[in-house]
Amino acid sequence: MKILYISPEHISGTLPLFCKGHRDRGNYARYVTMFPTRFNFPEDMIMNLPLHPDKGWIIKGRTFLQKLRGIEPEAHQPVGNPPFWEPGGFVGSTFFRTRDYLIKNLVHKYMDNYKLWDYDIYHYEQGLDFLRDSSIAEKLKSNGKHIVCFYHGNDVRNRGVIKKIHELSDLNLTSELDLLEKYPGLKYLFLPIDTNEVVPVPHENKKVKIAHATRSRFNKGSDHIIETVKRLEQKYPVELVLMENVPHNEVMEIKSKCDIYIDQIADKGGWGYGMSSVESLAQGIATCTYLNEKYLEFIPGHGFINVNYDNLEKELVKLINDNAYRCEIALKGREWVVKVHDIKVVMDSLYNYYKEAGIIH
Repeated sequence: MKILYISPEHISGTLPLFCKGHRDRGNYARYVTMFPTRFNFPEDMIMNLPLHPDKGWIIKGRTFLQKLRGIEPEAHQPVGNPPFWEPGGFVGSTFFRTRDYLIKNLVHKYMDNYKLWDYDIYHYEQGLDFLRDSSIAEKLKSNGKHIVCFYHGNDVRNRGVIKKIHELSDLNLTSELDLLEKYPGLKYLFLPIDTNEVVPVPHENKKVKIAHATRSRFNKGSDHIIETVKRLEQKYPVELVLMENVPHNEVMEIKSKCDIYIDQIADKGGWGYGMSSVESLAQGIATCTYLNEKYLEFIPGHGFINVNYDNLEKELVKLINDNAYRCEIALKGREWVVKVHDIKVVMDSLYNYYKEAGIIH
């Protein structure tokens, strides 16, 4: 069986992990990205298409058009179950039709050259086809191929589901708990990590190192986190290790020598935790994040310290003052992530979903 992952860009580090999980089961798996990664993740096949949607001038244009229509870009959330994507009026529709026209031949040529038509299962990261008209997905489906979509959060919350992809997909997955309420039939899949590769690194620090990595200060509550740790630096032997828009391999190296990791303290950009927390748990680091009541019900026995704007300082002081407690939390987190997030466990869940959807027998 041949599996191909298709993604606009490699942004989470999970694509090679999923491919490894498939290969370990005797299957052939690769991934192709439309644009090069900005975060130093490993690449497989890169198409290098023009008109990257995150190009500065495109973002500014999109934001300007949304404001003309009275829409606040950060706050905009399409409605519906699932919420479907709308191109954004005449200008938006024209942009995507023109973009599809300009890149269609490039996409077909790349797929012909690299034999991308010859796979059995196609995983669409973010539920996105190479072309916004979803014509590649339509052709694949007409040829008897299976389509699986994996949604990561804002692709449903802020953009909306591409209706044609929704109609064509055999299975829809997410690692974002809140999306289950927005998209009927969506299946939850824990993010994978190879806990044999990502392991605790012995280290001894004169000061307790408290790490925080962020790409969005607003979503993570980073300003409050930084302010709190800076205040603690005046009273305790601690050191803030801030990683902002730092390449992934550097983040992993820096975090491995830290004692405490803080992910986020609110639900502004999505519930719970992401890949960075999964990695810090696997590294044996006492990990703090905000878990709301629904998340606490969903993952009983989790390995996190539950923090928010009100209790962050108090919970950090406990971790700073009690080394044995900090080590206990770190060990519990490591054990939990091996049990729930290890690549073998996640692949078992994925293949069970394949069976339920009739993709395999």
